Amino acid sequence: MNITIEPLNVDNWLEICGLSVSEEQKLLFTVPNVYWIGISRYEEHTDLYAIKSGEDYVGLIGCGLDEDGISGYINPLMIDEGYQHQGIGEKAMHLIMDHLIRRYHVPCIHINHRKENYAAARLYERLGFYVYTETDTEYCRNYAVDYGVLILTLCDHPERADECRALLYEHFNELVSKDPAEVLKSIELLPHGYFMLKDNRVIGWAGLCEKEAVSGKVYGWKGSFTKEEVFSEDLSPWLTPLLIHPDERGNHYGKLLLEHVRTEAGKLGFKTLYVTTGEIGYYEKYGFREVGLTTFAWGRPTKVYKAEVI
Repeated sequence: MNITIEPLNVDNWLEICGLSVSEEQKLLFTVPNVYWIGISRYEEHTDLYAIKSGEDYVGLIGCGLDEDGISGYINPLMIDEGYQHQGIGEKAMHLIMDHLIRRYHVPCIHINHRKENYAAARLYERLGFYVYTETDTEYCRNYAVDYGVLILTLCDHPERADECRALLYEHFNELVSKDPAEVLKSIELLPHGYFMLKDNRVIGWAGLCEKEAVSGKVYGWKGSFTKEEVFSEDLSPWLTPLLIHPDERGNHYGKLLLEHVRTEAGKLGFKTLYVTTGEIGYYEKYGFREVGLTTFAWGRPTKVYKAEVI
């Protein structure tokens, strides 16, 4: 059985609208396919695909990026009642998961289903989705993508401090290379340091600090503070710095580190995360937005970005 997916378009949408589940299953699938087609026209990162068995259109599956701009999601998944119990849904899931990983390089994929949908529960469990939270009516599941790298906390692995320092010294600057030592000697909540391992080699670093090397007023402030003047020291924590070894760039490892640090900041009780950078256009892709302009300690203007934690 040759199962494929193709983008929903003007040539196949009408056939997909004609597909349906059984009357019993309509209690779980409460909206028709035409609803999802309408939704996809107005959601920027929602892509719909027709599921085919050979030359026959047999279902609909959708995917995209979550609001955080980092994680992926799958919704909906429906198989026409005449083609169920043939393993089509599982094969379509594999195809759409591969698509999400290749196109967006997502570190994880989310999917929700109603609690009484036992067939969906069995399918997603076979695929490696685990329940990470739930509502009164739904299970929310997550699939962690394995890219062959590990992100570890320096405080848990102090033996890697010299490698982290060497990476920062060689590929960022001498001042920031002190960060690993500052992390290890601190008894406060911050700073924290996280490093990425690949083939037992440190290839990335992300720091989470109380203060950045910026000073003075944040001009053009667009945040939630109501003070007339907002200064850099009013904002915390800061991502400082984010670094991937030049030989490993282009693999979206920076994206993985960003998501990890945003998650860790949430675990520490923070609501937002700030970063100063001259890399215009990079952080915006991953949920950061510009909130002002300030200066580094040595006087150079720099933009301030903000993101909600995960």
